[in-house]
Amino acid sequence: MANLQLSLQTDGKTTFPPSLTPPVTPIAKKSGPVSLLQNTNTDQRPSKENPCILSFTDDLEICRDSNDRSVEFGRGVWSIVYKARSAPAKTALGTPPSSPVTVAQVFAVKAPLRRDARPVLKAEAITLTRLTYTPGHEHHIVPYHGFHAELCALVLTAIPLSLSTYIEEQSDIARNRKPATPTMFDPVQGPVSYQALARKLISGLDWLHNTAGVVHGDIKPQNILLRATEDDGEFPYEPLFVDFSATVEIPQDENEPLDTTRASMSSFTPPFTAPEMLASLTCTEMAPTPASDVFSLAATLLAAATGDLLLYSNMNHRLRLEMARAGHQIIDFTRSGMNGSRVPRNGFVERIVKPAVVKDPAMRIPAADWVTLASV
Repeated sequence: MANLQLSLQTDGKTTFPPSLTPPVTPIAKKSGPVSLLQNTNTDQRPSKENPCILSFTDDLEICRDSNDRSVEFGRGVWSIVYKARSAPAKTALGTPPSSPVTVAQVFAVKAPLRRDARPVLKAEAITLTRLTYTPGHEHHIVPYHGFHAELCALVLTAIPLSLSTYIEEQSDIARNRKPATPTMFDPVQGPVSYQALARKLISGLDWLHNTAGVVHGDIKPQNILLRATEDDGEFPYEPLFVDFSATVEIPQDENEPLDTTRASMSSFTPPFTAPEMLASLTCTEMAPTPASDVFSLAATLLAAATGDLLLYSNMNHRLRLEMARAGHQIIDFTRSGMNGSRVPRNGFVERIVKPAVVKDPAMRIPAADWVTLASV
């Protein structure tokens, strides 16, 4: 199974303290259905004023390798993600198992990597609960099964393919394709497939902003997973957003400021972070906005087109950060790279990205209008 990366740094320099001891398996809890904690009124949509947490109450078993080490899908600044299975239900002695036999489901269990990550995951659990109760969630976010109180962990469906891995695979295919000249001006995955991916991603962002009413806050290829579908020959995957640890709610009153209590810039990833966010790294009152999400998804679309996850791959970390701070020039910077020919002037990639990366955040295209542009 391919790595499932959540909130991963891309510069390769982050180190992680071995502060989390994996739980002994199986993790025994009373088997039972998923339930709501703190609020039993399931008819009322969870919200900031009506917080509740979907609880995971079934047994879990952390998967282990041949050396008896816990199998990890990935690590991030706040969390570690284990591969786990639902443990078989216990039956009374001499009682035959129910028929048909249910195959254990594979989960991704996102647990805290350090002690101060617990409130971050608890807040993410509240967000995921609310999103799970929002119509259309099944097409845009990774399925969430609940909060495991004993582990202080999130239980999600394990989806093996991330957009970052897909981009790397398509880049390798394009690099080895012969002859390469006829396709050197196309996105690495091909124009038809790329346009379908762009439409699906932008529709997902529109759902987050205008239906779910949240700003994701950390959009990048590593935080988008691809679930295989059978009904789309153009792009046979459904892109799903994951990692809502930096998410903030969009106030219903447009004059009300965004809540900055959950804003965290401890895991920014140039060049996917909007330049106005990078300019405020020392400001604790700065929160991601719909405009910063739009920029981040536009940068993600550039990476998907060029096949370069770093976009500025020939630069060191300091220079990449400086270029990211001038993010409104991201198209020109990308064109100067090795795969810049894949962003031709007046082509689909430039047309879809350009209005999303303008310098003034207030002038960036909103997600709803972006959906219309991507459909033309």
